[in-house]
Amino acid sequence: MTTGVIPYTHWSYFPDEASAQRCAEELADYVTRIRESAADDGAWLLLAGRDVEIERLVERHDEVEAIVTRHGGDYDGGETTYLAGEPVADPMLTGEWGAG
Repeated sequence: MTTGVIPYTHWSYFPDEASAQRCAEELADYVTRIRESAADDGAWLLLAGRDVEIERLVERHDEVEAIVTRHGGDYDGGETTYLAGEPVADPMLTGEWGAG
């Protein structure tokens, strides 16, 4: 099994900003960003990222999905972003990549 730590970002959508904010508060050990969905559908996007041990990735994924669901959100999965073959913090989370 691969070992190490990688930056990992979870994506989820909420029907309103208030529920996204409540979820973000429960994810206090993550860097979070909330903004209106680019789909112009009234939904709010919550990005939640942090470094995670690869060995615990599935466990952390399941934890975040449960928290999102508890707050009425739709969990859209998570990902690691790669640049030149190396995992990097998601530019959508860090603000290095605009809303599009």
